[in-house]
Amino acid sequence: MAKIIFTLALAASGLLAQAPTPGPLVHLYPVALDASGQPVTDLTADDFKIVDQNKPQTIFTFHKPRIEPAAPLAMLEFSNRASGVSPHSTVILFDMINLSDTDRLDNWKALDKSLPQLESGENLYFYALNLEGVLIPIHPIGPPAADDKTWPQGVASVFDKVMKASSHARPIHIGAEEQVKKTFKALEDIANQLAAFPGRREIIWVSNGLTTVPDPMLPNCNGDWVECALYVPHLAVTLARDNVTVDPYAFSGEINPDVNYNMDQMALLTGGHFYFRQDVRAVIKEIAQNAVNAYSISFDPGSDNWNKKWHRIHITCERKGVKLQTRERYYAVPDSRPPAERMKAVLLGVLQSPVDLTEIGLRTKLSPMQGNTVGMHLDIRVDASDLLLREQGGKFTGALYLLISDRSGSAMLGDPAFSEFRPELTAEQYKTVMKEGLPIAQDHPTTDAVRQLRIVVLDQNTNAVGSLTIPVK
Repeated sequence: MAKIIFTLALAASGLLAQAPTPGPLVHLYPVALDASGQPVTDLTADDFKIVDQNKPQTIFTFHKPRIEPAAPLAMLEFSNRASGVSPHSTVILFDMINLSDTDRLDNWKALDKSLPQLESGENLYFYALNLEGVLIPIHPIGPPAADDKTWPQGVASVFDKVMKASSHARPIHIGAEEQVKKTFKALEDIANQLAAFPGRREIIWVSNGLTTVPDPMLPNCNGDWVECALYVPHLAVTLARDNVTVDPYAFSGEINPDVNYNMDQMALLTGGHFYFRQDVRAVIKEIAQNAVNAYSISFDPGSDNWNKKWHRIHITCERKGVKLQTRERYYAVPDSRPPAERMKAVLLGVLQSPVDLTEIGLRTKLSPMQGNTVGMHLDIRVDASDLLLREQGGKFTGALYLLISDRSGSAMLGDPAFSEFRPELTAEQYKTVMKEGLPIAQDHPTTDAVRQLRIVVLDQNTNAVGSLTIPVK
């Protein structure tokens, strides 16, 4: 019911029909490393060059890593970036269906030893894919689990029970195609759950590779595993949509060129890295470091780009000695929805998300409304560096939607308040808002049933979104 009401409210407003019409963008999140493997965080957009199918691309949006601590919050002030750095979530997927008996045992023992020694299990989750291809939650994804820092200390007993229940051979009826299908479904199911959380999202895929199953619709395919194998386009589109990186991980086993090739390609497909025979604690630490230090870049390849084909991306850094880790391909599936429908989907998703999203930074200070009306006055500051503000005729212009949703603490109450803002800034004002944030002041009446307000800001030029949930009682 809430979805229907919200969709009708947006349609009735008529505002979405007047919105800018950004085409689908290709998003990249490169990590820049120097010769010693340390992050490089001071690059500019001019340091990056992007080629898509041999066509040079113009960078549409560019954001540096957020590595500075956040400014202290005043009393009754709230932020969706309280820590200052980019958030991230990581899932360990122990893939039994793609591990040999010996490697399954070796990886099990290695994780049993290493996981309890982690400094913290915060924002870290753990699943097993059993020999029947069923996902078994060991420390499942969810807001309560995200804050549990100590769960790795007791995980061995739970993990051991799962492993002992799988002390048999893979069922004979699961052939190569079914094995691939179940593996990809597990990766996609985890990605879909991670999509609700802010920041970088990673899957550490504990495996020893995939069996290659050719796509029968491409009998004469002369490409590689990505281009010729069954179900890979669907996997690639899902992982890109959910902004999830896969980092293949093998603690034991022999180096097999065919198997390791597929794991390397999985990493290159998503922007991850193939880890081999490293302690999982070091792997988790490196992934967390890369998540914090990733750049965010997008480009608009044009409407004729979305041709249901694989595209190769070549992204380079002009600074000598810098190596980039990022995805090298995407499947160009078209999105036939009108721009307004895409915006509706984004807004509905963020309103229903269990946590706040941080793609756009928000700070809000509360105070009571003046006069006899019961409600809150909101002094909102939007991080202007997260917005696309175009320079036109000496002024910087943008287009934003602001939604304020009443909440009972667990669900929406009625329709959200819906406003549009089109800032037009002089060069001096632009400098100020880039330092202090774009100010928006709003009075919002409330009732006794309201326990929280969720503030949502969407950039109409890019579909980037940020949200902030604040208590009012």
